[in-house]
Amino acid sequence: MLGSIAAAGAWIRNFKEHYVELQSLREKKVRQDLMEIEVRLESLGKQIPKEKEFEAIESSMKERAEEHKQLNERIHRANEQLKKLKDPMNEQEKEKEKENPMEK
Repeated sequence: MLGSIAAAGAWIRNFKEHYVELQSLREKKVRQDLMEIEVRLESLGKQIPKEKEFEAIESSMKERAEEHKQLNERIHRANEQLKKLKDPMNEQEKEKEKENPMEK
C-alpha cells in the first residue's frame, strides 16, 4: 500500500510541476500577446493622425482645385468678353483707315 501511495505522491508532484510549467507558459503567452497589442495600438496611434492629416490635405486640395477651376472659367469668360469688345473696335479702326488712309 505504501508503494501505491508513494506512486500517487510522485504522480501528484509530477502533475504539479507540469501544471506550474503550463501556468508559466500561459503567463508568458499572455504577456507576449499584450506586448503585441501594445505595439499595434502604438502603430495605430501614429497611423490615425496621419490618415486624418491626409484627409485634411486631400480636402484642401479638392477645394483648391475647385477654386482653380472657377478662376479658369472666369478668365475664359473675361477673355471672350475682351475679344467681343476688341472685334468692334478693330472694325471701327479698319473703317477709319479705309476712310482716311493718310492718317497713319
